[in-house]
Amino acid sequence: MVNTKEDSYRLFEFDSRVGLNASHTHHSFPCLFNEETKVFYVMLGSATVDKFTKSTFMNLASFAEKSGAKQIVLVQKREHEQKDQFRKLFKVMDAKRVGKKAMKESLTEKRIREWIDAYALFQIDI
Repeated sequence: MVNTKEDSYRLFEFDSRVGLNASHTHHSFPCLFNEETKVFYVMLGSATVDKFTKSTFMNLASFAEKSGAKQIVLVQKREHEQKDQFRKLFKVMDAKRVGKKAMKESLTEKRIREWIDAYALFQIDI
């Protein structure tokens, strides 16, 4: 989905943990770090607002920054059940909606129309 050169990215699985000593995984977020553009993509998938909290975001932002990222892009399905609640949360995090024209620069051209119709992107400078 993300437009990257073959050997210029790293894949991560970021775990949101809860419990004493963070012993239980609350939710996992697949991530891709584009080393060339320094953009850290986070796939929110079907995660609900209670699984992607401000605390989760702060930990994620810290991890992305330590990895060398200059920007985080949150990828959410356009038809997500809690998209209104997420938009309020994104506003607090100062996330900006990525327009369709800018999405064409980040996503693979092969299925661009499909990606634009299915996903919304929100970017945050770190």
